[in-house]
Amino acid sequence: MTSKDSADQADNRIYEVGFHIVPSIPEEKLSSEMTAIKDVLEKNGAVFISEEFPKLKPLSYQMTKVLGPKHLKFDTAYFGWVKFEMAPENIDIVKKALELSETILRFLIIKTVRESTLSVIKPAYRPTEAKPIPGIDTKQDAPVKSPVSEAELDKTIDALVVE
Repeated sequence: MTSKDSADQADNRIYEVGFHIVPSIPEEKLSSEMTAIKDVLEKNGAVFISEEFPKLKPLSYQMTKVLGPKHLKFDTAYFGWVKFEMAPENIDIVKKALELSETILRFLIIKTVRESTLSVIKPAYRPTEAKPIPGIDTKQDAPVKSPVSEAELDKTIDALVVE
């Protein structure tokens, strides 16, 4: 590696492109669509870090793709992403190439970090009942509480109040 190559490598940034591919593409052709996207990146000097193969997902809202005089509407799309390293000056070229694709419904390019930023979805906290311990009868061991009279309650509150 020459000093110029290492200087170019230092100027590179980490990006991620997330994309929706139109659902009218047969599943058998998804790998060629993914290859076409990666080819555009590779031609512009991208070094791949990670990726996720597109999966069919329902969209949150209907999206429209304009192809010539037609306005095609979609409720689902194949969603995938690619994380890569590239020189910042090449991003505009990649963006223009992806905009011209007839099979990409929508895409987004963001600056990111090399480390994995996937979040783990944790289940919501739900308090559970105490599970009985085998061999211990909790009903016998628990003290039985009787209702407190109003007079006893007033006496306890007065004892707690500091004047």
